[in-house]
Amino acid sequence: MPEKYSLKITERTEFGSRVARRLRRTGSVPAVVYGRGGGELKISVNEKDFMDTVGFSTSTGIVNLKMGRKSPLTAIVKDIQWDVLTDRPVHIDFLRVSADQIVSIPVHVHIENIPTGVLMGGVLEHALHEIIIKVRAKDIPSAISLNVENMDIGDSMHLSEITLPEGMTLDMDPGLVVASVVAPSVAKVEVEEVEEDELAEGEEAPAEGEEGAKEDKNEGSSESGKE
Repeated sequence: MPEKYSLKITERTEFGSRVARRLRRTGSVPAVVYGRGGGELKISVNEKDFMDTVGFSTSTGIVNLKMGRKSPLTAIVKDIQWDVLTDRPVHIDFLRVSADQIVSIPVHVHIENIPTGVLMGGVLEHALHEIIIKVRAKDIPSAISLNVENMDIGDSMHLSEITLPEGMTLDMDPGLVVASVVAPSVAKVEVEEVEEDELAEGEEAPAEGEEGAKEDKNEGSSESGKE
């Protein structure tokens, strides 16, 4: 296992949201290790080390978790909770695994080449950026490559059409669309429909002249109050 897939961990003895916030302020991230017949182990990891090793991906393969002089724990990153405002990790779940254990894990889909339909003026829509596969822990790929070069306008590629490497199987609905190439006019209509739906869900736009009338009325009320 390359050193870049090793992380130093510290066991946590204090818990609660206040303790977790204090950990994050000091550059650590609260985490937990579970699974494979062992009890739940509450730990913390250095945020910078974690981002340098794992980053925004959960498909890094096996990670050696080192705690002092104890034997390293072999685990995979099962889940990461992110701060929606800062994009910083706020909690991490590690799953204990053996090298040959079959795990279900999301893997990034990497689009390769430019579709023929795009060269003819179409628009590529990448619907699924991650797919869930079952694979031995030691064989977890960093990404699944998808060649879209032969896709024409109107073509769609479903999960069932992806040929996975040997030893990997799909663990989600094979009928889902991964990518499609649509005509420019279709893409524009879809964007306009989304904007209209968002407007309908919010407050109704004021009729022409209403806003100005309200402002005049408010100004009048304000003047009366001053008197």
